[in-house]
Amino acid sequence: MTGRQAAALLRRLTAETIPQRPATPPRRPWTPEEQDAHWTALCAAVGTPDAKRPTTDPERHTA
Repeated sequence: MTGRQAAALLRRLTAETIPQRPATPPRRPWTPEEQDAHWTALCAAVGTPDAKRPTTDPERHTA
């Protein structure tokens, strides 16, 4: 194998094996349902299943 062939092979292999991350990862805000499920799981994990969720919206989570 010549040096030129080795260089071409190396370029081809590295182009295929190095994963590329997207410039901006796909993200979206959590839905209220996802937030509720996360809070419930968090409270269960730390042993406080009845803890009230902090919120800035007085209409939500008043119970």
